[in-house]
Amino acid sequence: MPPRPPQLVTKDVLDECPRFRLLVVGRSGVGKSSLINYAFGIDRNSVSHQARGTSNIHEEITSTENPLFVVHDSMGFEPGQKENLETAKKFLESRSGVNVALKDRVHIIWLCIQVPHAGGRVFEKGDEIFLKLASTIKVPIVIAFTQFDKLVIGMHKTLTAEEKQRPPPQVQVLRTEKAHVEFQKLCIAPLRKIDSELHHARTSGLSERPNSQPDRQALRILIHITQSLVRGLQSAGTDAQGLVPIVSAMAQRASAQLKIDTSIQVGMKRYWQGLASSTKFMGWKFEDCLSTIHQEITDSWNFNDTGDVLNGPEFVKKIKTLAQLVTPEASEAKSWFENVDHIQALAGFGTTIVAAAAGPVVAAIGLSAVFIQWITQAYNKTPETLRCFMGYIVDLTLVMDHLFLAVLSMNPPRPITQDDLDQAVLQYQEAHMARVHREIRQYVNKASFQVILQSNKAEVKVKDLIKEYCAKNEGDGEVS
Repeated sequence: MPPRPPQLVTKDVLDECPRFRLLVVGRSGVGKSSLINYAFGIDRNSVSHQARGTSNIHEEITSTENPLFVVHDSMGFEPGQKENLETAKKFLESRSGVNVALKDRVHIIWLCIQVPHAGGRVFEKGDEIFLKLASTIKVPIVIAFTQFDKLVIGMHKTLTAEEKQRPPPQVQVLRTEKAHVEFQKLCIAPLRKIDSELHHARTSGLSERPNSQPDRQALRILIHITQSLVRGLQSAGTDAQGLVPIVSAMAQRASAQLKIDTSIQVGMKRYWQGLASSTKFMGWKFEDCLSTIHQEITDSWNFNDTGDVLNGPEFVKKIKTLAQLVTPEASEAKSWFENVDHIQALAGFGTTIVAAAAGPVVAAIGLSAVFIQWITQAYNKTPETLRCFMGYIVDLTLVMDHLFLAVLSMNPPRPITQDDLDQAVLQYQEAHMARVHREIRQYVNKASFQVILQSNKAEVKVKDLIKEYCAKNEGDGEVS
């Protein structure tokens, strides 16, 4: 079954529920705020009225996705400055131990350490003091090595002249391989000298630079390590059982976001260039283009699809049925659909949003004869093509996201069924499809079409739509 709609979480409910608390510490400039932003979907700089670069460790930072997951962000403790370190120590001591209520304790610590890229020292005295304190009071800690991407960039100067002349993808592979070797020497070896049992992970590409590419897989590993430590607290006989589903919800969202990012990359990076230049799909039937996109996006989610239902004709038809609604110009709707009066809002033609009736109405529409004929024609650069591409990619990705939370979050994941697909499609239709299609229709218009073709603006819009309407707002972090 798909996740239930979110329950209203009041302050009274939160006060009674167990709450998972994560303390994030480390020196200034190592990327604590960026890590919080990317890992939990929290705009760290927007939740506080304090100046950029400052933090109040007592402030409770929460995500709308999961209000029971609380982050505390400390001021950086710099070499020679003891005040911030002492504040962090006192806070941790006051938030640990059996005499502190479970909902008020710090359960896990992330100690953020910047990967050195100029021969600098990895662990400062303050880091070592905090590690010792965490060990003494028995609060699990994870070392999060940040800004690995800067180390990769720094490896360029170690390449030979011949290596630098290779194609960019090969150069990137060489730099990354060298960075991994250097990371072991600079970070892991010193860590093992301090404590060979310490848990660690790394992050990459979390800066605000325009070309930064966040390493979602690395973030997922970091969150899953955290999840494992919470399960360890439970198995150790503590009263931490209620914390497991809270952290699991965040781990599921991290995994889902990784899949979503891959869907966008497959759908837009490979095919947007074709749409802009008319070279990738030149000579193809549009139906073949959609089939290729469908299979590569569904494959990227790695579902247990033993029955091959994801690429079966029934599911493909359902996604085409959704995408066809956003394809034609509003003025041509009557020639595309016989029952246009019933689907006007669903297709994004009107201003009214139909929600509860969306599923049954769309199921009854099926594929129109005009759409079937249209997709058998050769690929061409038109507003209809762009709307259909965008609709197909966004619709399919959001349906897959609903499916992920309903099926892959089960342990162990079971094979998906046609009923699972039907439920995911229905849930997306009832929740957001009309709004998504209306935004696509408003975005793609003849006046801006040529400008869109010459830029990556459509890709940005697709990302924004998926981010806004993904299933995180449907069931993560709900309180029952």
